[in-house]
Amino acid sequence: MATDSFLVEDFIASITAQLDEVQDALVFKSLNRPLTYALKDLTLELKVFVEMDQQGRVRFRTSGANEAGASVVHLGFTTITKPMIEENTVSMALTRSPSLEEAGLSSDEARRLERLGVRNVAQLQRLKASAGTDTVSRVAELTPDRIKRALAAGKPRVDVVAPAPPPKPAPQPQQPPPRPLPQKQNPIGPIRARPGTKLDLKGRNLVGENGPPIVRLGNRMLSVSDADDNRVVIDLPHDAESGALAIELPDGETVTYALDVQDAADEWTPWGNQP
Repeated sequence: MATDSFLVEDFIASITAQLDEVQDALVFKSLNRPLTYALKDLTLELKVFVEMDQQGRVRFRTSGANEAGASVVHLGFTTITKPMIEENTVSMALTRSPSLEEAGLSSDEARRLERLGVRNVAQLQRLKASAGTDTVSRVAELTPDRIKRALAAGKPRVDVVAPAPPPKPAPQPQQPPPRPLPQKQNPIGPIRARPGTKLDLKGRNLVGENGPPIVRLGNRMLSVSDADDNRVVIDLPHDAESGALAIELPDGETVTYALDVQDAADEWTPWGNQP
């Protein structure tokens, strides 16, 4: 009786994973044997039935006993190096982007875009920037409104800018613990922070293909000490002064906040909306 079918990518991934184990073993073998043997190429011949499931994915099914009509599929494996991988695959930054399903597209709509090499919102944005919304809509057979709504789901956004919580000090029983710095979520008025501390930027899709947002205080570029899709940590210099905090997001849009840099005397002054 024929076995269940399997996805092509699962089969290839399993073979390459086992070949990686062989390569790892060579590292240990080389400690005692400077000259050894390695696999140069691998060719497989499969006699399978080629099927397509309801999701449009190609599957192989091995032929059973006395089952005629199977196709012969030849798979050839060869070696590739890291520069070849980096040159021919998408960047890791692009893979962080929301998937097409997360952007609100149906499975059928996502498959139409996948045939164009688009698997997430960042790749859709790149295609739209090159070909235009109308062209993408026509080729993918999707309405322009659906394209725009999907792109909106991957748009970078800053929700909160606030001083980062100070690190917890070592316990000192002989002294009262320091008072925590008051914070207010979603500030509307000036953001107040001390020089030499850090600012938390919280939102979504904050890291793009070229990295985290570009942040300036006045005309001065600020450094980023930590960055993730939902959070970016900004270093405030010790000589920072009050001014406009401009955050240039990965899509080119810039949002601006008023930053009030406090001195030590104002260390515990509440910040947020001020009269």
